[in-house]
Amino acid sequence: MRSSWMPRRSPRRAVSAAMQIILLSASIYLFPPGLRSEEPQVFAITNARIIPVSGPAIESGTVIVRSGIIEAVGTGISIPADARVIDAKGLTLYPGLIDSLSDIGLEETRAQPATAVRAAGAPATTPQAPQSQSSLSPDERQGLTPYLQTADLLNPAGRKIEAARAAGITTALVAPRRGFFQGQSTLVNLTGTSTARMVVKTPVFSHIGLAVPGAPGAGYPSSLMGILAFIKQTLLDAQHYEIAWNVYNANPGVMRPEYSRALQALQPVIKQQIPVVLPGDTPAQIQRALDLAETFKLRMILAGGAEAGKMGPALRERNVPVLLTAKFPERNRDADPDAEEELAVLRRRVEAPSHAAALANAGVRFAFQSDDMANPKDFIRNVGRAVEAGLDKALALRALTLTPAEIFGVADKLGSIEKGKCANLVLATGDIFEARTRIRQVFIDGQRFEIPEMEAEPSGQTAGAGAFGVSGSWTLRINTPQGPIDAGLKIQQFGTSVTGTLTSPFGTVDISEGSVAGNNIGFKANLNPPGGGSFIVEFRATIQGSTISGSADAGIMGKMDFTGSKSPNDRQIGSQL
Repeated sequence: MRSSWMPRRSPRRAVSAAMQIILLSASIYLFPPGLRSEEPQVFAITNARIIPVSGPAIESGTVIVRSGIIEAVGTGISIPADARVIDAKGLTLYPGLIDSLSDIGLEETRAQPATAVRAAGAPATTPQAPQSQSSLSPDERQGLTPYLQTADLLNPAGRKIEAARAAGITTALVAPRRGFFQGQSTLVNLTGTSTARMVVKTPVFSHIGLAVPGAPGAGYPSSLMGILAFIKQTLLDAQHYEIAWNVYNANPGVMRPEYSRALQALQPVIKQQIPVVLPGDTPAQIQRALDLAETFKLRMILAGGAEAGKMGPALRERNVPVLLTAKFPERNRDADPDAEEELAVLRRRVEAPSHAAALANAGVRFAFQSDDMANPKDFIRNVGRAVEAGLDKALALRALTLTPAEIFGVADKLGSIEKGKCANLVLATGDIFEARTRIRQVFIDGQRFEIPEMEAEPSGQTAGAGAFGVSGSWTLRINTPQGPIDAGLKIQQFGTSVTGTLTSPFGTVDISEGSVAGNNIGFKANLNPPGGGSFIVEFRATIQGSTISGSADAGIMGKMDFTGSKSPNDRQIGSQL
C-alpha cells in the first residue's frame, strides 16, 4: 500500500523529474568539478594600440575577451557589464608570439623510456639511460620511433614555460629530438596547467633527424652516408608495407603481412597526408633534404635554415616553408679577442641575421623557431637582429604570429587579433623588438598572466638572480650509472646570461648557452672523453643559497642527477654583485 504522506505525482511530472536527473548526470559527466567551479572570465582591454597583424594597426582600440575567445575588436565598442576592464593606455597589444620549433615542456621528460634511447653498441663505460638496452625495442635502438606523440610526453610543469610567457611567447610547436624518425609534433598553448588544456593540435608534422651521433662507439648508422641509407630504406619499406597490406586486403587467401608500429606510423607521411620536417642549415644540407623529399614525394618543411637565404629560389620553386632558426652563431666570450678567426666562421656569424630578409625577398614563407635556446628572451632579441639586418618589421612580426599559424593549419584559431580567434594576447610597453620594451601581461586561452617587473641591479644583473649567488666556484657530484663522478664549475653572471668552465674527468671545457631565471640556471657543455668522439650535456639546476641540484642530460646516453655546493670563499659573491 502507498504511504499516505507520499505526494501524488502525475506521469508527466515523473517523466520531467527523470529528465532533470538525466540532464544533471550528463552535466556532471561532461563538466568535471574542476571545470564547473571556474566562472567564465570576461576582460575588456581598452585604450590600447592594437597590432592585429591581419590588418592595419588600431591606435586606440578595445578588445573584448570572453571564455578564452576574442569577442570583439575595434573602436567604439560597448564594454560588457560583466567585464573586468584593463586600461591599456600607452601600451601596445600584440597577438601571442609563436615559437615554431622548441623543446618547451619536454626538457624534464627526456629520460622517459620512450625518448631516452642509447645508440646500439655504445660501450658500457659510458653514461647510459636508466632503462637497460635489452628492454628497448629494435625500433627504439635504431631511433625509428615515428609513432611517438609529443602530446604524450609533455610536462606542463616544464621550467621554460614561465620564461617563454615572460618573453611574450604563448604558443609553441614541440617535437621529439631523438633518433632519425623522431616522432610527431604537437602545437601547445603555454598555460602550463595540464596537457589536456594545453594541446591545440596534434599531430602537426612528422620529424626526421639527420644528425650524426656524437657519442663514442655509436652503432649503425653512425655516419651521414649510413643515416641517409637507413632513412631511404625505411621509407621504401613503408611504401612496400602499404602495398603488401593492400594486396592482402583485396585478395582472400593471401598470407597476412607482419604488422609494424613504425611503418604503420609512416603511412600518413608517404601518402602526403602529413608534412615531414627535414633539417638543413648549409646549402648542401638543404639540397640533400630537398632531394630526399623529391625522391619520395614528401610534403616537406625545412627546419633550421641557418644559411637558407642562399637557397631562396630553390625553396620558393618547390613551395617549401622554413622553420627558420633564430639561434645565431656567437663567438665564445672567453676567446682571445686578438685571435684571428677563420674567414668562413666569421662570415657565417656576420651573415646569420640577414638570411630572413633574403628568404622574404625570394618569396619563401618562413616562421621563426628558437632552436631550443636556453633563454626565450634571446629568441625575440635575435629576431630583432634580423630586422636590423634588413627584414621588414611587419614581416618579422608575421613570422612570429600569423605565418606559423598558417603553416601549422590553425590560422583560423591563432596568429592574429580577430573576432572568434583564441585570446592569445601580449600587452607590451612598446615595439616588441625594442630592447627597452617590457611585457606587462600575457593572455593565453583568455587566462591572464601578470609578468613581474625585473629591476636591474647596479651591476646589470636582474633582481633575484644575484641574490642566489650564481657567480663563483661550485663543486658538483654527478651520479652516473657507473657511479658518482666529481666536477668543478666556475661561472660568472652577466644579467640573465652566464659564462664559465666545467672541469670533469673528461677535461676542462667552456660552457655555452648559459642563462639564469630566478633561482634556476641552465647551460650546455661539449665533453670530449678519451678515445675520440664528443657529446653535448645539458645541465639544468636550481640554486638554494649555497647549494645546487639538478639534472645533466647527455642525449642518447641518458639523464643523470647531480648536487653540489659553492666554494666557501665565494658564498658572499651573490650579495656583493
